Amino acid sequence: MGLGTFRKSPLTRHHGNPILTPDDMPFACYSVYNAGATLFNGKVLLLLRVEDFEMNSDFFVATSDDGIHFDVSSDAIDYPLSETEKRVEPSHRFDMRITSINGAYYVCHAAWLGSFGCCIGMARTEDFVRFTPIGNISMPSNRNAVLFPEKIAGLYARLERPLTGSGRNGMGMWISYSPDLEFWGRAMPIQMPPRYWCKSKSGAGAIPIRTDQGWLEIYHGCSTNCSTLNYHLGVVLLDLVDPSKVIAAPKAFILGPQKDYECAGQVPNVVFTSGAVEMPDGTLNVYYGAADTRVCVAQTTVKELLDYCLE
Repeated sequence: MGLGTFRKSPLTRHHGNPILTPDDMPFACYSVYNAGATLFNGKVLLLLRVEDFEMNSDFFVATSDDGIHFDVSSDAIDYPLSETEKRVEPSHRFDMRITSINGAYYVCHAAWLGSFGCCIGMARTEDFVRFTPIGNISMPSNRNAVLFPEKIAGLYARLERPLTGSGRNGMGMWISYSPDLEFWGRAMPIQMPPRYWCKSKSGAGAIPIRTDQGWLEIYHGCSTNCSTLNYHLGVVLLDLVDPSKVIAAPKAFILGPQKDYECAGQVPNVVFTSGAVEMPDGTLNVYYGAADTRVCVAQTTVKELLDYCLE
């Protein structure tokens, strides 16, 4: 495949990007990015990762009627420590994902446990005020988890990114299953075809979207480009019954760092999604962190993403 043979990306950046910056927060902070996203009580709800000037992270709720203009809570959520986190100090949480299942919301995130590295944390909430920890549900080191919105063959399923193998080339997406959201097994790597733009590492981003043809997953990947790791977004279609099987994986990424707000910041040359929300008019808002500093949105539709995968 040569130059000029790739289709145009189905994602379009919103003209108002970035939609949330540190200056938009109702308090002083250093950065805001990598937000989990869902619909809640008829509004788009984001769980923002916010860092202060000591590089400490907290999660803040932001809500919006139109998915673009957000009201941000002035107080961080009251998120209790898991039993594992109580035993290891200091702990640091980041990069929420939000999955709605049967009226409850399950949040998955990374939990940094000092010298042990990173584990997956999870909690349940029904109102985004009170959270009940399910606990650290992985051994170290595991960077992120994305919970499927329904059971598969009677089991909960998640996409995850264990730090496997040696060097950067050993990190990719896996799938595992659980009967109760606490005990996980049947882990299997997803056999993604090789892609230069995500050769260093790749991991799940948004919550998988069910279609008649398979699970649509918007994921992140990065490759070494001179002195930096450039993060891009891609899309893959996974089998409905066995999501470890890839049905279609376009060769091209669908979003890469290009704008100044994506290339300059705390970590340059990064676009990284943690959530997407389908709006009432059918628009799919893909929320992404730009340069680990600010929140942006790119838009498409589920049909456009699916067509892009299959064609």
